[in-house]
Amino acid sequence: MKKIFILVLFFISVHIYSFNFIEFFDASSFHYQFDSFIGTDYYPHQDNNQNRYREKSIFTAGWDFKVQDDVNIWFDLSYKKRLFDEELDLESTGIAYRKKNWTLIYKSDQLEIGNKSEIFSKNLNLYYYDNPVIEDYKFRGLEITHYLNNFYLTGILGGNSFNSAIGNLNFGYSSDNHKLDLYYLYVKRDRFFNYPMHAFGFEMISDINFFRFYNSLVYERLESNLPNDPSHERLVDLSELIFRLHPNINIGTNFLYSTLDWDKNKEWQSASFFELKIGKTINTVTYQYWNSDIGFNREINLINSYNILQYWSLGTNLSFFNPSLGDDYFVIGFQTKIEYEMD
Repeated sequence: MKKIFILVLFFISVHIYSFNFIEFFDASSFHYQFDSFIGTDYYPHQDNNQNRYREKSIFTAGWDFKVQDDVNIWFDLSYKKRLFDEELDLESTGIAYRKKNWTLIYKSDQLEIGNKSEIFSKNLNLYYYDNPVIEDYKFRGLEITHYLNNFYLTGILGGNSFNSAIGNLNFGYSSDNHKLDLYYLYVKRDRFFNYPMHAFGFEMISDINFFRFYNSLVYERLESNLPNDPSHERLVDLSELIFRLHPNINIGTNFLYSTLDWDKNKEWQSASFFELKIGKTINTVTYQYWNSDIGFNREINLINSYNILQYWSLGTNLSFFNPSLGDDYFVIGFQTKIEYEMD
């Protein structure tokens, strides 16, 4: 009886509030992405008990649908798993209202800076594969954008329970091959020092036929009123250049540099790659080195992947590590990428 009552209410609701499900799904888009790495360390100079199993999975899926001609609602779910750490999160959701040259958005989203490196997206086992290089904040609040031809001005105001208030002012230019963003970012409580932070920076991408250039630069001022704990300054820069010598041959290099208070904690690293495509196979060699207090650490990585389908690749992932301290070792694993989008 209860089931019949619920069905009756459902059909009455559909009759009163007529809804075209075919039109609804036709005006929506769906995307799905799954990246996974499984592998193990291998130490030739140590016994097998020193080996460490590695596991990494990243899943994202989202749905964007049109409520009215000028109103969209979306949501993106993400799931990240490592060996003893897993997290399910509503990565992004919100509602967008567009009117002429204006867009008004209320959203819960990630505010990320320095996440557009193509080289760091090659190796799933790399730390920066799913972590922005410069900034990453969870943001909930309002975003307003005004467009003038290829230029736009964006302001956001909101925050979260940990960082408190977050504000961002962004002036940008966007075309088919170029994108430039100049921004000011304010965070009431920085994640490292719990100080108010003022940041000025820019991001730019130039992507034409034979080369791609990406640069992200930020200067941060961390303000302190405590006499025994002074203010801090931080500079971070990521530069990346990629040449497409042939439709099947790509080479490139990047350089990441950061410094705190200019005279201490200077860190830098560089990654280069060579990529050769043969049919459905993609063969990539990367060489990465970075400084430490006692010398340089090096990594050579070889990825051989095969495109089973247009949106699904499966490959082997082999890395050789040459640390400044400790023995050389290998990481042997498999990785798969699935990226599917339905408009």
